[in-house]
Amino acid sequence: MNHASLFEVCCVGGALFLASNVWFFVRVLRPIQKLSLQATQLSQGELDSFDRQCGGIPEIRVLRRAMSGMVGHVRRAQDQSRAYAEQLANGQENERKRIARELHDDAVQSTIAITQGIDMAKGWVSSDPDRAVQMLQLVREQGVAIVTSLRNLIGDLRPPALEELGLIPALKMQLAMIQPAEVKLTTSGEPRRLEEAQELTLFRAAQEALRNITRHSQARYIHVDVDYQPQGVSLQIQDDGCGFRPPLSLGELAFQHHYGLLGIQERVTGLDGRLKIDSQIGKGTTLNVYLPTIAHNQPDNRVRDPVCSAFIESHQAYGSVLYQDEMYYFCCPVCQGAFQKDPDLYLNKQPQPDASTAQ
Repeated sequence: MNHASLFEVCCVGGALFLASNVWFFVRVLRPIQKLSLQATQLSQGELDSFDRQCGGIPEIRVLRRAMSGMVGHVRRAQDQSRAYAEQLANGQENERKRIARELHDDAVQSTIAITQGIDMAKGWVSSDPDRAVQMLQLVREQGVAIVTSLRNLIGDLRPPALEELGLIPALKMQLAMIQPAEVKLTTSGEPRRLEEAQELTLFRAAQEALRNITRHSQARYIHVDVDYQPQGVSLQIQDDGCGFRPPLSLGELAFQHHYGLLGIQERVTGLDGRLKIDSQIGKGTTLNVYLPTIAHNQPDNRVRDPVCSAFIESHQAYGSVLYQDEMYYFCCPVCQGAFQKDPDLYLNKQPQPDASTAQ
């Protein structure tokens, strides 16, 4: 090989080396630097940092899209939690105002009237005993009314019957106040006392459902059924009211400013239970709550969200997508939208090159 040929080989080799380095810089190193910068921006609170394209080889683009999907999922969860927390704080403050108002307008004013009546009776004891006796009788009736009012107020906050007698008697007392709908309570299995948190959760679920029924459903018939099973307790509340269109996910209620059912879901989920709501316009509503009373492994019929890997019950999923003859379930619209945009990204399949981001 002469010097000219050797020089040409060196030139070609140098050109290839230079080209490979340029390619590596443009397609790998620079996109990784952009991705690293986006991660730094995310750590500083810029949740939309991964929305910007970084280019590069397909693997880097896949990583960016996956991280963008996870950020969207976190952002939505934060928005729901923030809305729920704000409403919870407002609800607590409103409840304090209600209690203060009821105590002032009822108990305090009645107590003042009682003291005034006692003072008047004292002045009539010598001059008009019969009138003093009548005033003391009236004062006694006012005292009984105050006790009844305070008991009702305490019962709204924490029903004594629930702690002293259990779930079924407390439900009977709650149902006795329902008007004008016809109410029926049935039990199956062997009734037993549950843990305090479990009984309170079931009672609050029934209380919230009955409150919604009396306010909104115009139901003529309400059926409450409590089923004591060997490993758990099931509560079902069914009405024949006007019904409604429930959201695909109860988390959506936070954005619609409906927090009662969302609060019940928080209680039920915290006890490893399940909450399901079935309703159709004009055909009534059925609410089902199940709480396990014996610790056991989760059922095998759960499904995994292919985007965020969360386990969910298929019937409680936000939505589902049929892809390549297989059904996939999602916990929220963020995960479903990310999957529909690029299914292969979340199924461990090699994605096709994206011409729009290849530069």
